Amino acid sequence: MGQLNPDKKPEFAASCYFCHAPLSEQSEIKAGSRVKGEGSSEYIKNPTFDNKLKHSGVSCSVCHLREGKVYGPPLRLGQGSMVKEQEKTAHNGFIEKDFFEQAEFCAACHQMDKGYELNGKVLTNTYREWKESIYGKNNITCQRCHMPDRQHLFRGIHDPEMVRKGVGFEIAAKEIRKDSIRLSLIITNSGVGHYFPTYTTPLIIIKGFIIDGKGKMIKDTIKESYIGRKVSLDLEQEHFDTRIPPKGFFNFEYENILNKDADRFIIEVKVYPDRFYNEFYKSVLKDSSAYNKGLIKEALKATEKSVYILYRKEIDLKKR
Repeated sequence: MGQLNPDKKPEFAASCYFCHAPLSEQSEIKAGSRVKGEGSSEYIKNPTFDNKLKHSGVSCSVCHLREGKVYGPPLRLGQGSMVKEQEKTAHNGFIEKDFFEQAEFCAACHQMDKGYELNGKVLTNTYREWKESIYGKNNITCQRCHMPDRQHLFRGIHDPEMVRKGVGFEIAAKEIRKDSIRLSLIITNSGVGHYFPTYTTPLIIIKGFIIDGKGKMIKDTIKESYIGRKVSLDLEQEHFDTRIPPKGFFNFEYENILNKDADRFIIEVKVYPDRFYNEFYKSVLKDSSAYNKGLIKEALKATEKSVYILYRKEIDLKKR
């Protein structure tokens, strides 16, 4: 949240805090009394603001604490007495609610029907993507994948192992001749319960190229394609939307001439989980009046470290 200056754009900051720092003590500002003008509101300094809590982000209290009372999912049956006893005595007891195990619980922050739309599509549509898929129809909930066995892992696009479980790869229509190569890489959303990826933040880059015997990339053999929803930094324009719906697929086709130095063909799929943030932070840092530059620089480094290779395959061309 380091890029937000609540003093200059209070309504914008508050809208982001709703999901990223939802505790009332995490926001420097709070809505005050109404002022003249329909829909307008005056923001004042929050007397209960706690800077330490702000940096804790989405903590346990966000989901489990309401008006001084602790809530949680119902006790599980059929477990050992030791586990059940630990659950009963946790936090000196808690109020059981089955809502914790329903996908609707996640919709508060993963479905934004009201607010900004681009090309007739909301920016956060994960819950509806799930609900309209085979997973939603069969009640395979968000918690089943992102919180298996009630573990608070929340693994997603940043976790290579998690993503590999949900995406399939197949080389199809491969044809290697003496002077040419042609093939397709079919990328299938085989196990992700929503679009892959669901947000505008990540970008997946598929890259095919040829190298010579010394491992040097041969000029003019690179071809790239993209999976994601690419939008401008000001959120005013959608450049493309190539995300893969549940059980859908993306076809990357490669065709090129092989010269005498061609040694290997390489195809790789690289995930940039924070691509939008990376570009946004770089843009902000160019502004001499940017707010909280130190935090933004730290965040920029984190976005550069999050990149990973999801899939890679080499094909020997010497045997052609």
